[in-house]
Amino acid sequence: MKLEHKRWLILAVGLVANVCQGLAYTSSVFMKPLGAALGRPPADWSREWGFIFAMCLAFLSVGMLLSGKLADYGKTRLTVAIGALLFGGGLFLAGFGASVPWIAVTLGVMTSVGSGSAYGTVIGTMVRWFPDRRGLASGLAVAAVGVGPIILAPIARSLEGAYGVMDMFKILGIASLIAMGLAALYVVNPPDGYRPGSWTPPEPKVSAAPAVENLSWRQMIGRSLFWLLYLAYIAGAFAGILVSGLASPIATELAGMTISGATFAVMLFALCNAGGRVLWGFLSDIVGRMRMLVVAFILTAISMFVLYWHVGTPGVYLPCLGVTGLCYGGVLGTFPSLNADSFGIKNAAMNLAVLFTSFSVVAVVAPQVIAFYRNGGPAEYPKAFLAAGCVAVAGVVLSIIIMGRKKRA
Repeated sequence: MKLEHKRWLILAVGLVANVCQGLAYTSSVFMKPLGAALGRPPADWSREWGFIFAMCLAFLSVGMLLSGKLADYGKTRLTVAIGALLFGGGLFLAGFGASVPWIAVTLGVMTSVGSGSAYGTVIGTMVRWFPDRRGLASGLAVAAVGVGPIILAPIARSLEGAYGVMDMFKILGIASLIAMGLAALYVVNPPDGYRPGSWTPPEPKVSAAPAVENLSWRQMIGRSLFWLLYLAYIAGAFAGILVSGLASPIATELAGMTISGATFAVMLFALCNAGGRVLWGFLSDIVGRMRMLVVAFILTAISMFVLYWHVGTPGVYLPCLGVTGLCYGGVLGTFPSLNADSFGIKNAAMNLAVLFTSFSVVAVVAPQVIAFYRNGGPAEYPKAFLAAGCVAVAGVVLSIIIMGRKKRA
């Protein structure tokens, strides 16, 4: 097979693998049935599920760290295969769960580590195969996870209704193992020095900086640019994680929406999240990564401040939720390419894994912030949006500092 055709096949199977991983974000489908199957009181289960869901996000970076070095050494098939075994196996074993600790280990830790392992490898491979469309390729790869809930939520709901929640986990676990296992057969790095036949690297300008140095992760963390990007990643993910975990309760408790309206709000956030990953990745190839990040931070800050003042006003919540999802997806879609642009392509998978630990920080902190304000009652609840807006403003400042450093370099 010609390399030009092969790279599109690899992109396709990589997207399928990442769509499977979106199953972790369909928790609204099986949260209540799972609690009932385990015999947990609703109040206790709400707290326990929050802990499990936090682990589903927090351990993603662990999987990326474990797989990053293997992927950079060219062991991409092995890395995706390990991800398939952990993710699909975790889902399958969750179907035998009889206790909260069992679900926490299987549905929380195993699936998260497996997802991180496959996710990081797929993205790192995509940016190698598409040097001419790096932003678009990484945006599509990241967007696939966002599309996953839209595709898989109805399937999971149907399976849960027909067979029960435990058999649902078993069926989806086997299906994910097969789909991601097939992807593992094809996801390989391109030959060294690969260039698409229709693409010629642009000639550097006379005033351009030297080519980006390929840094190891140890060298990378010694650069101040890394820590600025680390903080910017935290700022970019904060509002999205804060809102996504409670999009439905916010709709009913603060915005005065019906249950069906709240369901639409969840779907809207997922759609905008996926769309933002592609749109921002595509536009970042044209206008620049940092400029697009500044736009995302500004729009997020505006949306959060509007929600703080007017979340109870009809017609305000859904537009702000959509903009937040669009910008959240945009941040996640831009950073893989920004990582490669800043620290080189050779060790991109491992470097992205280290940078992605910032996402785990947000996954632990953001749900606690909104839980704190939510427990304070209706008067305190909107203050979570104010906090998120301030974090987004900090992201604007960080982005401007990073742009200045890159320009001086």
